[in-house]
Amino acid sequence: MASTPYIRYGGNFLLRQPYAIGGVTGYGFGVDGDIAKMQALCDKTLNLSGDTCYRVVSKTVFITFFRMNHLASTIPADAAKGYLCETELNFALLLAAGKMMGPLFIPDRLVWHMPYLWLDSSHAMIAGRDVYGFPKQYGNITMPLKEGQPAVFSAAGEVLQNFSPQTAGTTQTIVSARRTDADTLQFQGAFEGAESAFAEFLREAVRIPDPLLFAGSVLADLTHRHFLALVFLRQLPSIVDGDLACYQSIAEASYDLTKFNGAGFLQGEYEVDIFKADSMPIAVELGFATDAAGNARLKPHVSYFAEIDFTFNQASEIWVAP
Repeated sequence: MASTPYIRYGGNFLLRQPYAIGGVTGYGFGVDGDIAKMQALCDKTLNLSGDTCYRVVSKTVFITFFRMNHLASTIPADAAKGYLCETELNFALLLAAGKMMGPLFIPDRLVWHMPYLWLDSSHAMIAGRDVYGFPKQYGNITMPLKEGQPAVFSAAGEVLQNFSPQTAGTTQTIVSARRTDADTLQFQGAFEGAESAFAEFLREAVRIPDPLLFAGSVLADLTHRHFLALVFLRQLPSIVDGDLACYQSIAEASYDLTKFNGAGFLQGEYEVDIFKADSMPIAVELGFATDAAGNARLKPHVSYFAEIDFTFNQASEIWVAP
């Protein structure tokens, strides 16, 4: 636990965590990845200690576009300073966290892991990276905000298209999604409450091979209106050697649902395109099939929406590199 006071001044301004986030509108698409490749990525970024272990429990990768209309600190002094807005795209994997007992993995909870994120607020990007360790990158995110608007989604960011000494950084579309059987966003139906929405989401979207194995932890979270925690790698590169980290830890932070405004499935058929860039090897690392150019066109097995408010809590350090 750090004990040195954090030095705050105008050139290093951050709103302190935890955060209260309101007016959230989200649209997501569940697509199939390759569990072996997803696990290899988690082994590389999360399974760094011999104590807690993380295992991918579903081949579904969730690609979700969010609009957050009010992101503020829950600390009164910082809440009085104002709030931020952001639009975000993230990729999320569902993992089981647990312990190894000899050759056996004993899970005790489910967690989310987000290896890719883009957002359009520079302040929220810096806070997300510096405070929690999210791999947030700055981008231009477009998405509909209500029914009847064009069902078109996209995220563009700066990439190195092909690694070579002659390659210059350029901004390109990284992910796009659109409805293919109609032009506008429509909702298929809404759930009565958060608990039924989450249960249906697990059944239709996650498709865990053995859901009973994790029923206890999921029901406990629902009972207390917790979302599943997020796990992330927090690290800072060494200033003297770019191959080393001067700080490295694995941390988890939970969400608490404060208001449920609605959720359900989207009507119609959708497709998601992921465009190749050597600096952003999404398809390679998550195991999506690609065409000759390296691009992936995916058909979601589920498309959904949610309108909620929540708090994002203080994190707990699971492991810190010595």
